[in-house]
Amino acid sequence: MWEKRKFDKIVTRISKSTADIDLPRIEYADLISSEGRLNNDIFSKTDHRKGTEFESNDVLFGKLRPYLNNWFFPSFKGVALGDFWVLRATEDMSPIFVFSIIQNTKYQTVANLSAGTKMPRSDWKKVSSTYFFIPKLTEQTKIGQFFRSLDSLITVNQRHAPIQAKTHVAMRFLYFLH
Repeated sequence: MWEKRKFDKIVTRISKSTADIDLPRIEYADLISSEGRLNNDIFSKTDHRKGTEFESNDVLFGKLRPYLNNWFFPSFKGVALGDFWVLRATEDMSPIFVFSIIQNTKYQTVANLSAGTKMPRSDWKKVSSTYFFIPKLTEQTKIGQFFRSLDSLITVNQRHAPIQAKTHVAMRFLYFLH
């Protein structure tokens, strides 16, 4: 049985600030939009700016220009620089399921009802008061893992698509030579 819950009963928004120089830093430029993946080695960066501390399995959601879909599900502890919400799943929530929630249409619609014109930001009051249907914890984990696997499959296929396209063109060219 799925129950209806407000978003602020699903996650806790973390705002602990840190300047710990031993932690890696993530900013918008480090993420591949809509994929939730890093585009470079953040562990080799030298950056000592202060930001919001996150833990492994927290969810990072880019609240500035939310339509850019800057989100991340870290497997390590670090520092989020810039306009990120660091969201931690409550005890009865699967973190990977929360990561799938922030990517769904309902969440994205509410998150994009932003404030500001030049630099639009998601409105926490609107997002936190939005209701979502939530299954039991075991089902949450299965759903979250399914979507994570699906995302990985899509990513792998997108990487190979240009190679497949070139191979297809080459094969057609060779076919017409004979």
